[in-house]
Amino acid sequence: FMDYLLPTAGEVAPMRVLVTEDAPSPLSPIGAKGVGEGGTAAAGAAIANAVSDALGAEVTELPITPELAVRLATR
Repeated sequence: FMDYLLPTAGEVAPMRVLVTEDAPSPLSPIGAKGVGEGGTAAAGAAIANAVSDALGAEVTELPITPELAVRLATR
């Protein structure tokens, strides 16, 4: 990371934002819509793979509790 410049607000291109508050969702009691949940779908798998790599045993269930980690480590 010493040689790679992480982009900041100064390097981001200008954006146009469209607010659609006039179109509430009919599927939610308060009309709320989802925003960024799709990006969180892989978080559990990424953490499970990291734990698998650290313990040398495959994690096949979530959540990864301390008890599960101990059980996997002693296999």
